[in-house]
Amino acid sequence: MNATVADQLVARYLARLQAALRDLPAARRDELLEQVSEHIATARAELGAQASEAEIRTLLERLGDPAAIAAEAGQRPDEPLQPPQARPGWLEVATLVLLPIGGIVVPVLGWFVGVALLWTSQRWSARDKLLGTLVVPGGMALPVVLGLFTTSTASCVTSPVPASSHTPTHICTGDSPGWLQVLGPVAWVLLFLAPIATVIYLGVRLRRQPTATA
Repeated sequence: MNATVADQLVARYLARLQAALRDLPAARRDELLEQVSEHIATARAELGAQASEAEIRTLLERLGDPAAIAAEAGQRPDEPLQPPQARPGWLEVATLVLLPIGGIVVPVLGWFVGVALLWTSQRWSARDKLLGTLVVPGGMALPVVLGLFTTSTASCVTSPVPASSHTPTHICTGDSPGWLQVLGPVAWVLLFLAPIATVIYLGVRLRRQPTATA
């Protein structure tokens, strides 16, 4: 979106807020305007320079109606303005569930649905969405499939016992090299834990967003 349009939306919102705060003492009014301006600037930086007009409007809507902010400030004249914490909606909850295990519940398709919901939601920045998509593609389904594939590639057979030996000989084919047997489990654990860590990160980011007003 053109930065000028975003600036105009923000300027109009701050002008409405300033008008709503006109009955407060000047020092308190300036303090609240500065707090809201800083909050908007931080949120816009997280959204990125390519944030859409809809994302900017959603950001301002979640701050709350200027009249409501002014009313709350009037009731609590000495407390700093703190945007209330948001509760995730069904779309965000479904995203946090489907990203790690969707590919297991509904093979392949479930994870893609989670990614689609992630990019549909306006509660995360573009950086958050890229992280949720790329770490790890497929979620926990990928390490599960790799674990099953690795287990199924090695097979062992028992050869007949030679007359000179009382111990049967085991012959294994398709076994992994020694270094892979050591590093493989470590890589598998990392692939398994990465989607969980990503979902925790997205959940933390979600809680830091301002709530939508009813």
